[in-house]
Amino acid sequence: MTDILLTNDDGYKSAGFLPLLKELSKEFSVITVAPDREKSWIGKAITTKKILKLKKVKLKGFDIFAINATPSDCVQIGLYNILDSPPKMVVSGVNQGSNVGHARILSSGTVGAAMEASIEGVKALASSIRIPRDIKKDLDLFDEKSYPVFENAAKLTVKLAKLIIDKEFDDDVDLFSVNMPFNVSLDAGIEITRPFKKPYGKLFYEEKNGLILRTPHLDFVNLQDDTDLKALSEGKISLTPINLDLFKESSKEQVEKLIKKQW
Repeated sequence: MTDILLTNDDGYKSAGFLPLLKELSKEFSVITVAPDREKSWIGKAITTKKILKLKKVKLKGFDIFAINATPSDCVQIGLYNILDSPPKMVVSGVNQGSNVGHARILSSGTVGAAMEASIEGVKALASSIRIPRDIKKDLDLFDEKSYPVFENAAKLTVKLAKLIIDKEFDDDVDLFSVNMPFNVSLDAGIEITRPFKKPYGKLFYEEKNGLILRTPHLDFVNLQDDTDLKALSEGKISLTPINLDLFKESSKEQVEKLIKKQW
């Protein structure tokens, strides 16, 4: 039985991918299915009306599967087209940047892959590391020279995977999202958090040929207690258990009252 299906949303050439593959492979049997190019900001999208071509490639001595697909596609294809039986866990990452807050979580391809795994009944962990904008602009995050940026994050992701992989959680825990501060140390503190809630604000800006996305800046002000963003601001690891129920009993009660009264 395969222990872990590994994927990401930055593509298998991302500098965050190989360090995690190396570390996971020291502890687990790993199958890797990853996008053949960057697929950030794509959430839990599934590809339609397009032929997907799966290929085997070598990555620094590792045999992996690469495909012209989304992270969620990679999970689906790994689970049903490659593996004969489900893995114990899907791990997604290490993402080039944090995925904190409900808005980013729902837009993240890294977390989207973990959501896809959870929907299919497989335990899942999405791993991300914050890279400050002023540092990111001077890094080539697709160059092996940037591997050291992700090495501690990879080791900590494996530490969490070892803790979670054989544990049973109740129905309220569908997946985990871990976010780590830049230059995270192996003895960094960890907090169990909830996603902070705040609008993106404006995302698209005019260029000469139209509109283009500019990733919104994370604003470390007026921080909400017990949130992923606050933990990051304090240099701590944030571990967020995520529930995909999409429903709250109190909401049902509110709407029932409205409909009974006015319908």
